[in-house]
Amino acid sequence: MKTALATTTIHVPKVLELYRAHDPDVMFFVAGDLKTPPEAKEFCEELGNCVYIDAEQNYAHAVHIGDNTDSKRNFALLEAMRWKADVIISVDDDMVPHEENFFGVFKRACDPDPFWGLQLGFEDHWFDAGRYTNPPARQRGLPTDGKFSSGVLRHVHDVQIGAAQGIILGVPDTDACTAFDTKPFVLGATDFLRAGFVVDQRANAVFNSQLTAFRAELAPAFAQFYFAQGRNTDIFSSLLMRRIMREKNLYTYFGPPAAIHARQPRPLLKDLQAERYGVDNIVRYAEYLNRAPLPKDISVVEQCRILAQGWNGPELEAALAFYDDVESILK
Repeated sequence: MKTALATTTIHVPKVLELYRAHDPDVMFFVAGDLKTPPEAKEFCEELGNCVYIDAEQNYAHAVHIGDNTDSKRNFALLEAMRWKADVIISVDDDMVPHEENFFGVFKRACDPDPFWGLQLGFEDHWFDAGRYTNPPARQRGLPTDGKFSSGVLRHVHDVQIGAAQGIILGVPDTDACTAFDTKPFVLGATDFLRAGFVVDQRANAVFNSQLTAFRAELAPAFAQFYFAQGRNTDIFSSLLMRRIMREKNLYTYFGPPAAIHARQPRPLLKDLQAERYGVDNIVRYAEYLNRAPLPKDISVVEQCRILAQGWNGPELEAALAFYDDVESILK
């Protein structure tokens, strides 16, 4: 199984030394930005099996996303697809692996072998995976209101995983309001989360780009357009990917491996402002995806093109240009 790690950075990504210690063969794709120091490229070259991607690229969608944005991760995603990865693991450069056999655990989560275990969530209800950390920390990107499932669970067997979000310890991936209110710091996981579980395919569940693995065939759905969707761009991408996964009978998994989020203090008011688009639009977007007809017998890129019609303006332009890039590298 060919495994790729995709990230973006404005630093010399020293944390990749720890990831490399877990597996010498995983290919790293690191997208730089205008703020990234020149030493980052030299570091990646010395690390081995690591491709550094300059900020300036000739991708069709590059002109639509601008500079100094997390959307540069799209470049790493495209190069991982060009490399013909089977599994792509998206991490942030402040996520420190905290699990023996980190990559092996993630690869098992997306393994073709079936999953047997617990399923949580309920159809048409929102699902908060943050409830299962210790202490609980609300998952970023969820609506402030809406129907949330209340502990609905059952056991499943012989199901296939499409995407898997790991356990984020330390500073959680929560929204600015929660960070203002409780300043959570995650010390561990509940038994449910440590064992790993899947979520009902028709629940409104989200995952992030900080610590998530997915089958490479789904990668076109993971493009991010930070200028339009603000801080929750990966949340919108996760809903899109889950809608496509539903047609392929694939499930979303939450559980090991774990990593520690060594996040530096952030301007929470700025984060709150950047989350406004998501707060205003996430429910509408989820409802659109749930009712949109989607053929099963077409490629993921073609499915993405259909569902992208739920966007408009510069967001739609960027998405369609990104899908052009995907098709050009997959020829």
